[in-house]
Amino acid sequence: MPARMIGALSAVGPAVLTATVVGLAAGPVLRRLAEPVPGDIPDGEIKTPYRELAGVRFALGAAMIAFVLSWTSWTLLEPVGQGPWVVLASIGVLLALIDLRTTWLPRRLTQLGWLLSVLALGISSGLSADTRPLLGGCLGALGAAAVYWLVWALSRGGFGFGDVRYAPLIGAAAGSVSWSLWIWALLIGTVVGAVVGLTRLVRRRRQAFPYAPSMLLGCYLALAGLTLA
Repeated sequence: MPARMIGALSAVGPAVLTATVVGLAAGPVLRRLAEPVPGDIPDGEIKTPYRELAGVRFALGAAMIAFVLSWTSWTLLEPVGQGPWVVLASIGVLLALIDLRTTWLPRRLTQLGWLLSVLALGISSGLSADTRPLLGGCLGALGAAAVYWLVWALSRGGFGFGDVRYAPLIGAAAGSVSWSLWIWALLIGTVVGAVVGLTRLVRRRRQAFPYAPSMLLGCYLALAGLTLA
């Protein structure tokens, strides 16, 4: 049996575990998230409360996406390097779906993702006896935050600051692998977001749109493209 097929089969177990945890945690997490301060919500904008998302459909959708993304990373990367990718396939997925449904990224959940990413990078580096994943992941997280902060600053309100806070999750995972992946993850995420934005303009939908899903998809497309090339 080819090695890649064996890897794909062995990735099913960890992916199922990640999907199960995400699906079970989605409801409790959504019910406990603090809503934005009313003054932070622009006039005329109606935000869907987080707790209203806490249903079977959201949980199943999050679990399915978590399974696919987790299976992808476990198939394409070594087990010792999975730490930040597990965070991305769990908290990163929940955040992206919340953004998709509300156009808001809850700060506390994002900050939890930062903390777990650093811990995961430390564990990965300890298991591999190599400091490069930790260093690359931390620098990648800071670099991604800096890039998106610059975009936010130049856009003068046209780009959400929640996406700046989300960027370190992408940067930590991609940077722990290589700088080539880091660059392509940010680049492809930007292209996907631009396509979504142009499609909305064609349909004359000029409201703010969720960008985290594009960032997440771009990261995994870059991973698949570089490792399968």
